[in-house]
Amino acid sequence: MRLLIVTQYFWPENFRVNDLVKEMVKRGHSVTVLTGYPNYPDGKIFKEFLQAPDDFSNLDGAEIIRTPLVPRGNGALRLVLNYLCFAVSASVWGAWKLRRRQFDVIFTPQLSPVSLALPAVLLRFLKRIPHVMWVLDLWPDTLEATGTVRSKKMLALVGKLVSFIYFRTDLILAQSKSFVPQIKKLAKKNTNVEYFPSWRKQYLMSKTFYLQRKLQLKSRRISISCLREILVMRKIFLRS
Repeated sequence: MRLLIVTQYFWPENFRVNDLVKEMVKRGHSVTVLTGYPNYPDGKIFKEFLQAPDDFSNLDGAEIIRTPLVPRGNGALRLVLNYLCFAVSASVWGAWKLRRRQFDVIFTPQLSPVSLALPAVLLRFLKRIPHVMWVLDLWPDTLEATGTVRSKKMLALVGKLVSFIYFRTDLILAQSKSFVPQIKKLAKKNTNVEYFPSWRKQYLMSKTFYLQRKLQLKSRRISISCLREILVMRKIFLRS
C-alpha cells in the first residue's frame, strides 16, 4: 500500500505517529510523510535540522517531505500563525511537491489544531483517494472546555470548519468513546465513525494500522470487508 501521512508534528519531534510510520514500513508499505519543520515543544526550529535538513528527510525507509512554517514561538499570536502557516504551506507547497505522486490512502492523526487536516482534504480531492482521520483532540469542544475560546460565534465558526473537514473524510477514528456522538453530529450521516483508542506500547501496530490495508483506491467509500476488518481489530484491541 502507498500511504501518505499528513501531520504537522513528526520526528524528530516526539509523537506516536513516529512509531506508526516505522511499523508501516516494517510491514512492507510505501510511506510518505508530509509535515513541517520540527519546532515542538520549544517553539524554535531544531538546530540540528537547520544544520543538516537532509538528515531528517527519511525515517527508517519512510520519505519525509517538509514544508516551511512559522515556528510556534511564544504567545497566542505566534501559535495561531504557526497553525495557519502549516495549513497553507502544506496545502500549496505540499500539493506541488506531490503533484506527480500516486497514493492509495491518506491518513491524518488529528491533534491540535484541526486545521492541520486541511492539506489532507485538498490532497483527497486532487488525488481522488480515501482520507482517514484519527481524532485525538476534539474540536471545538477542547477550545471551549479549556477556555481558550469563549466567544460563541467563534466556537460556531470553528465547528463549521470541523464539519467541512469531517464531510471530506471517508473514515473517522475516535480516540475516546465520548468523542463519537459529537463527531457524528458534525459529520455527514453516512460517514463511518469508529471508536479506536490509542495503544499500549507492546501492541503498537498489530492492532491499529492493519485496518488500512483494505481501503480502496477506486472508490471513496469504505468497503464492507474493510468495516468488518475494523470491527475485528477493535475487538482484539479492547481484549488486550
